[in-house]
Amino acid sequence: MNSALALLGGLVAGLAIAIPLGAIAVLLLQEGMHRGFRRGLPAAAGVASVDVLYCLAAALLGSVAAPAVRSLAPWPAVVGGIALVAIAVWSVLRRASPGTSEPGSIATQPATGWMRFSLFFGLTLINPATLVYFAALMTGLDGIAGDAWAAVCFIAGVGVGSFVWQAALVAVGGILHGRIGPRARRITTVIGSLVVAALGVGLVVTALL
Repeated sequence: MNSALALLGGLVAGLAIAIPLGAIAVLLLQEGMHRGFRRGLPAAAGVASVDVLYCLAAALLGSVAAPAVRSLAPWPAVVGGIALVAIAVWSVLRRASPGTSEPGSIATQPATGWMRFSLFFGLTLINPATLVYFAALMTGLDGIAGDAWAAVCFIAGVGVGSFVWQAALVAVGGILHGRIGPRARRITTVIGSLVVAALGVGLVVTALL
């Protein structure tokens, strides 16, 4: 497959896996809102890095890894859902604690860029369904599966596509950074936490049905 076509295909695949809005998207919006665009970029990079990692794993071990991931169902989704609910509850409880003047969202807690990267990398990593997605996709693209350079271009495209979308979410939140007061920040934190909790519960319920 032509390198440019492989890169474009990866870009489309990266956007396709990133665009559907979920709990991580809500957390990235909060990240930009409370920390600003520049300080929120490590979180976006953490999410995109997992997409690249799973795409690479699919290219190298897709035929083996995908069935292994499916055999673990529904537990990865259950663990991921519980983690999201726990984060949402922690945020709301921290906000409700006496003497707390700032929202308790994970986006408001002081941390280095590497810590924000690691946090969002870990939250995204617990959804191995992404690996199954890329394994199925790359299996159907014969030109990529049989060409190492095309596979590299495809994976690079996935990384670019995913990061552009995640960074866009941070940027949307960043537009409000410094433009809303403490009360509005508290309200958005609670609403965002409730949305994350609902999505986490939905993930668990869907996995167990």
